[in-house]
Amino acid sequence: MTAEVLVTWATLLLYAAATALSGIGVVFGKEKLIARATAVGAVGLAFQLTALGIRWVRVGHGPYLGFYEVAAALVVFVVATFVLLAWRQPRLASAGIGVMPVALLLLGGAMLAQGTEVPMTGKLTSVWLGLHVAFANLAFGAFVISFGLAIAYVVRERSKTGEWARRFEKLPAQDALENLTVRYVLVGFFFWGIMIVTGAIWANEAWGRYWGWDPVETWSLIVWIIYAVYLHLRYTLGWHGQRLAWVAIAAMPLSLFTLVGIPAVFDTTHAGIGGLGKDL
Repeated sequence: MTAEVLVTWATLLLYAAATALSGIGVVFGKEKLIARATAVGAVGLAFQLTALGIRWVRVGHGPYLGFYEVAAALVVFVVATFVLLAWRQPRLASAGIGVMPVALLLLGGAMLAQGTEVPMTGKLTSVWLGLHVAFANLAFGAFVISFGLAIAYVVRERSKTGEWARRFEKLPAQDALENLTVRYVLVGFFFWGIMIVTGAIWANEAWGRYWGWDPVETWSLIVWIIYAVYLHLRYTLGWHGQRLAWVAIAAMPLSLFTLVGIPAVFDTTHAGIGGLGKDL
C-alpha cells in the first residue's frame, strides 16, 4: 500500500469514529462525546488533506478530475464547513449526526475508484474549471450543513418533551435554528449559481457552447430551481417549521446526485470530471 492509500484509510476510520461518537453522543445525551466527535472529524480532515496533497504532487493537478477526486474534494469542504461551524458555535455540534454520515459514505464510495486517474488535457487546463469546481464544493458544503441543521430541527420539533428534547436542549432555539438553516441554503444557492455560470463559461472554452442540456447541466439547473423554490416558500409565502425543513432535507441528496451520481452513470460530457475514469 502507498502512503496515500494508507492515509486515506486512516481518514475513513476517523470519519467513521466521528460518525459513531456523534450518534452515540446525541442519542444518549453525552455532550463530551459530541465534542470529541467534532475533534476526531477535524483530525480526519487533516489526514484527508494530507492524502489529497500527496496525490496532487503525484498526478500533477488538484482534486477535480475523476470520480474519486471530485467526491473526496466534496468531503473536504463538507467536513471543513462543519468543523468551522462547530468551532465557532459549539451548540451546533449536534448537527454532526446528519453531516458526518454523509462525509463517511461519500468518501467510502469514492475510495472504490481511488486508483483511477484522469490525465490533464487541454480542455481541462482552464481557470474557469478551477472556479467551477471550487464553487461546486462550497455550495455542496453549505447544502450539507443546512441538511444537518434541518434534521436536528425536525427531530427536536417532533420531541418537544422527553429524552430527545433534553438531548438537543443545548441547540439554539427552533426559530434561530431554522434561520441558520435558511442562511446556509441561501449561501449554497448563491455559490451554486456561480458554479453554473463559471461552468457555462468553461463549457464555451471546451466545447464551443455555453449550454447544451447535458445531464449534469440540466440537473444542476433543477437543483438550483429547487433551492430557489425553498427560498420562495420561506421569504414570499412565509413557510416555517417542519415542512420547510423537509424541503432542505430532500434537496441535498439531489445536489449530491448531480455532482457525483450523474457523471458516474450517464453518458455526459462531464464524465472526465466526475465519472469513473472516463476522459474528456
